[in-house]
Amino acid sequence: GQAWVQVGEIRMKKLTRVHPLMSEAFVIWLVSIGYRGVTNASGVLFYCEAFGRNFPRNVMIMANGRLNKPATQLFEEFKKYNPFGEVA
Repeated sequence: GQAWVQVGEIRMKKLTRVHPLMSEAFVIWLVSIGYRGVTNASGVLFYCEAFGRNFPRNVMIMANGRLNKPATQLFEEFKKYNPFGEVA
């Protein structure tokens, strides 16, 4: 996930590193709830035929590993399931 940190007049993102297994589990979870991934030069774009508040559109995992806002929203939902307990 990402959080904003205010430093003077400059806003910087605070990056959070995630265990590689957690990343892989997140992708598997996305597929299991109906998302499909399409790889492009920017990263992987996930889309879902379902729509609504719980199924955001334009879910993107960028090539550098960062998540866009919809992906971060889903990742926070995913973490509630505590898939690895203490490992992650």
